[in-house]
Amino acid sequence: MLEPLVRFFAPQPLRLVPYYVAGAVVFSILVVFLLINLPSRARKPLIAIVTFLAGLFYATEFFWPIDKATNKNFLTDYLVSASKLGSLLGGMTLTLGILSLLRVHGRNIARLRAGWYNSLALLTAMVAMVIFGLMDKYGTNAGAKKVFNVLFEGMLINMDATMFSLIAFYIVSASYRAFRIRSVEATILMVTAFLVMLGQVPIGNALTDWLPREGWIASLRVENVKQWILSQVNAAALRAIAFGLGVGGLAISLRIWLSLERGAYFEKEI
Repeated sequence: MLEPLVRFFAPQPLRLVPYYVAGAVVFSILVVFLLINLPSRARKPLIAIVTFLAGLFYATEFFWPIDKATNKNFLTDYLVSASKLGSLLGGMTLTLGILSLLRVHGRNIARLRAGWYNSLALLTAMVAMVIFGLMDKYGTNAGAKKVFNVLFEGMLINMDATMFSLIAFYIVSASYRAFRIRSVEATILMVTAFLVMLGQVPIGNALTDWLPREGWIASLRVENVKQWILSQVNAAALRAIAFGLGVGGLAISLRIWLSLERGAYFEKEI
């Protein structure tokens, strides 16, 4: 029963690779064309079925018992092919994102809407980075490589640094609002943050430098208090947050897998 699939996913001669790529492109175009032209009542069940089957593959492969001799089950060998399909879908979504940007910002430029010059700058920068990035990666023109270095290292990296430096002021403002002592919880937060900051600077370590470095009293040194807060209290809180995020991610994944999540294709719960 699985032999046709094995033959299909088996390594193919290199001379046949272009034909498989061309076939995949044609198949993808047909699938997109079919989805666009399908009526809404037929499109939603089709997407729900494909989503469920894709999730069922990974769930079955994870929970199905493995053969102790090979450390595999009957689906393990197809994980690589499934991951390649995921990369293909990721490339398709990237293409859709680029087309969406061109459509939205191109319309802003054509109609001279408010802020159209920002759209022009965005599209110009995107096209320039793509062209000169490809020339830098695969070309041999020294001038194109210099232009890419100016765009990437001279502009993009510096603008990123500028954006992060502006974010620092918002972080300081948020910290001021969070550390104002108005309750017991805010007081604990303020004291904890103060001790951690003291443990990070030399003047804070100098305040308790007179305490011995060994014995139980050494635990009262600022650097040791700071390390205890980070490794014990803070680590436990981060693990609790990560656990909550994991449970929430599992719940959302199940809702998407079973097509219960509201969104562009599911306006109401099933």
